Amino acid sequence: MEEDNVNVNARWLMPPEGVIKINVHNFFTDQQLPNGNQSGIGVVCRNSRGDILRILGGSLCIENRRNNEYNAFMEGLKVAFVRNYTNIILETDHLDAYWDWIHSAIIGAPPQHARIVQQLNQRKADKNFHSVTRLVAPEDNHLAAYVAHYGAKNWKHMVRFRRTFGRIMEFWNSDMGLGEIGPQFEVLLEEEINMGLAQGEVEDPQVGQEGEASGSSGESNDLGLEDPEDLDLLDANLAMQE
Repeated sequence: MEEDNVNVNARWLMPPEGVIKINVHNFFTDQQLPNGNQSGIGVVCRNSRGDILRILGGSLCIENRRNNEYNAFMEGLKVAFVRNYTNIILETDHLDAYWDWIHSAIIGAPPQHARIVQQLNQRKADKNFHSVTRLVAPEDNHLAAYVAHYGAKNWKHMVRFRRTFGRIMEFWNSDMGLGEIGPQFEVLLEEEINMGLAQGEVEDPQVGQEGEASGSSGESNDLGLEDPEDLDLLDANLAMQE
């Protein structure tokens, strides 16, 4: 039987087995947001199956675009260090910052960025884990960008998301070329569906109403957030207030 050749554009590529891929994104705006932030960082860790292992988002209140891009790299590498991921691929969609960092050993880093670049080089040289840094197209980095934007709007520090909410599943699928989840669908666990059916509660869920997972600031009152202050991931659950 003759096989058909199908031409497709490669999207987010799965890392090899045993390798963790960490996608990072920097969000920066010249105009302050209502909470005073100008910057945000998103970090998404996935394994060779594309499963989400960690999502971090928030703001370090950095007022320099390039320094925020460098710190996005650093946050990704710090996650790898804390979680003992020994073999990683770090992906970014920030071409200029990536280029400057990679060539800093040859041409040197600008004085205003020298400290953070030095820290990045030290982390890359750490013999505890092997890391490769790559560029990724912005259209394949939607999830990290979404988390960076969301974090900038809501926090002045980095937090860890322990549950899906808003458009996370949509962008997770979009990045990997697996289609999209439309806004009319609610993300539920199988046991929640079975329980809802048994109780007659999962006939016509009204997703997008006030207080439900609609992608607004009042998405959910229980996102299961943890505050990894000083990168020591705490066990305390934080409730998100409207």
